[in-house]
Amino acid sequence: MSKAIVIGYLAKVSAANVNASHSEGNVVVAKKVTLPDGSTVPYISGQALRRMLRDRLEELGYPLSEPFAQVSGQEVTPPVRPWEFVDEDLFGYLDPSGGRRRTSPVRVSAAVGLFPFQGDRDLGTRSFERFGQAMAAGGNMYETELYANLFKGTILVELDRVGKWPSRYELIQPSKREKEQEREREEADSDKKKKEELRSVLDVLVKDTSPPQRGFWAELKPEVKRERLQKLLEALNILWGGGRTTRMLADLSPKFIAYARLRVKHPVFLEALSAHYEDGKYVLELEPLLNALQKIDDYREQTLFGLEPGVFGNEEEIRSTLAGYGAVLTVHEALAQAKQDVGTLWSQS
Repeated sequence: MSKAIVIGYLAKVSAANVNASHSEGNVVVAKKVTLPDGSTVPYISGQALRRMLRDRLEELGYPLSEPFAQVSGQEVTPPVRPWEFVDEDLFGYLDPSGGRRRTSPVRVSAAVGLFPFQGDRDLGTRSFERFGQAMAAGGNMYETELYANLFKGTILVELDRVGKWPSRYELIQPSKREKEQEREREEADSDKKKKEELRSVLDVLVKDTSPPQRGFWAELKPEVKRERLQKLLEALNILWGGGRTTRMLADLSPKFIAYARLRVKHPVFLEALSAHYEDGKYVLELEPLLNALQKIDDYREQTLFGLEPGVFGNEEEIRSTLAGYGAVLTVHEALAQAKQDVGTLWSQS
């Protein structure tokens, strides 16, 4: 049985600061991580990427949960209706006022630049002359760190948790009664009310748990779970976002992907993608990727690769080498085929 889908990808940024850190004076600093040799590479946080995926899912027709959250001061209480909101199902939630929380079944790594930050800055100005004042009034000057880089990232989807929620903690806050008998009675009442609510939802199946587990499981019908994952793949295909997009728009859709459906949960491609720059083009280094593929050889149930033309200098080498492990297509063709692969999931449940 498949336990996970893992997607390793490379995204190209030509000139942008997708995910800024704090400001230093009038300089907008890029998020960076320091390597052992003291150099730094830019990165885009997993939180920022999850935001972009959420936004793309909304564009694809899924309403998000955020407009239905209750805000009190600094506390945001989510609606906790993951059967209704795809973002609560795929990206999880935390109810700060109680004990309801869901760990995201879609794990997203930071996207880390493969090449060191070179210290480039974009200079911006705002002249007061444009606001009816004399040129002598001057204006504001600001700088923004920016980079050209190739970012590697990984998405891991825990298939056994998509569209499936245990009542305890994820849907219902466990009772805090001290006496066992009172706690059981209160939880049984909560279970009954929640079951009645869920049984009115056509796409949700409800199943009691067996002792010693308490409560019940609620699960989306297979066709709904498949559709949600297919839309997630579609969102990846049109990924963009981040900060400063009004003047530094960046396309973060992958230029290379490695897709695998596994019988284990493992982010196998996370440290397997690397490249160097040669003769004006990126060159994908294949040895780490081949080693990763061989490492999971006993667990792979499907493998696909997507490669955008004109990005890599060793395109033919990539095609010929990876063909022995799975089909090598363009990225959009590979994601379309991955959607077909997702369409086979949960067919026996």
